[in-house]
Amino acid sequence: MFLNPDNLLNAGSFLLLYIITFLIGKWIKTVISPYNLNKELTEKNNIALAISTAGYFIGITAVYVGVYDGPNFDSWLMNVVHIGGYSLLGVVLINVSRFINDKLILYKFSNNKEIIEDQNMGTGFVQAASYIASGLIIGGALHSEGGNIITSLAFFIFGQICLILFSLLYDWLTPYSVHGEIENENTAAGLGFSGGFIAIGIIVMKGVSGKFISWTDNLSNLAFNIEILFIYLIFVRFFFDKVIIPKADLNKQIAVKKSISAGLLEFIISISFSITLFYIINHT
Repeated sequence: MFLNPDNLLNAGSFLLLYIITFLIGKWIKTVISPYNLNKELTEKNNIALAISTAGYFIGITAVYVGVYDGPNFDSWLMNVVHIGGYSLLGVVLINVSRFINDKLILYKFSNNKEIIEDQNMGTGFVQAASYIASGLIIGGALHSEGGNIITSLAFFIFGQICLILFSLLYDWLTPYSVHGEIENENTAAGLGFSGGFIAIGIIVMKGVSGKFISWTDNLSNLAFNIEILFIYLIFVRFFFDKVIIPKADLNKQIAVKKSISAGLLEFIISISFSITLFYIINHT
């Protein structure tokens, strides 16, 4: 397929709009952060903050792609206004999700202290995963055809509730304290938790995206997806523990041995199962 000059101009304009959204997102993060972002990333080589910031930018990208892939108008200008406006709303919501993560998910310690003072990579991974999961959910909510700002904000809130419930369920399923291990700089625990976070974000994105029909229909669809993902969470941990590493205890590998390889495998397998489940649900 060949692009004519008009298509190239159209594509270039939306690429420029993405760059502008990206830069505004960085500016907002720089302004609201209680530390010097550039100094931490360059002079102090803060890897934990770099991981968190990378997740933030992936989240912004997920928002932009979700909005861009949503309903389009006949007018180029209307598309620019719609995509630009909703993308900026998404950037604001991602920063709101950071506050939710700090106060309602990793609430037993100071995230800023762990990332800035202790350079705790486990906390960095969880915060990055929170950004990515929230970006996926926000992109899905803003992608919805037939909805409006009210429905998008409502589904964002429902999505955040799902992430909070997931964190509680995950903590309940594991025989060790997730907060305690992450605070003690257990990167493996942070990785395992992060994979589940992103996996949940993928499935919830499916639940909040699509055409808005009515509150009853869409909330029923979201509830169905939530039910599947919680069953999936239990299954994935059992599958990982009994099939992938059958001669070793997953919880011991993460909590006692602090095995980054075990945490990384749980991270990848959780996301892999979630992507597969996403496409199965999408084609059912």
